[in-house]
Amino acid sequence: MRALLKYYSEANLRELREAKSYAELLFVAIEILQTMREESFSRPLAMVCGPISTGGKGSRQANLEIFSRAIDRLLADGLFVFSQMPFENDMERIYNSSPELQGLRLLEEFYLPIFEMRFINLMCFLPGWEKSVGASWEHEQAERLGIPIIYLAQSYIDD
Repeated sequence: MRALLKYYSEANLRELREAKSYAELLFVAIEILQTMREESFSRPLAMVCGPISTGGKGSRQANLEIFSRAIDRLLADGLFVFSQMPFENDMERIYNSSPELQGLRLLEEFYLPIFEMRFINLMCFLPGWEKSVGASWEHEQAERLGIPIIYLAQSYIDD
């Protein structure tokens, strides 16, 4: 995943830490996604989907470790992947800052615009995605928008 961090400038990381809304996180994501697209115009950009806060291993930290492992293995397999991992702590901070920012707001205000702007060309679903509210929502969006879906094998998440 270190290879992907080259797309995240110090300014981007500072903006993430200072963000107070999903819209501010989205602004940073779009900047990163545009840079990624410019550098690899002809390659499809993938994103990993699966349990983080609901489902999976039952722990946010364990689920994030699985995400990171899957991203690393997809990169090793040659896929070009947008990693949302640098956003996760700030997403959680914003989510927990107000009941008004909970529910589907993160999905609708951060992920949906990214999908609708067609930055993501392939969605890779981790085993157990069906038990996750967010991943199920992402699956529905992929189908609605015609974004190709692949279902990752258990080997992508095993230690």
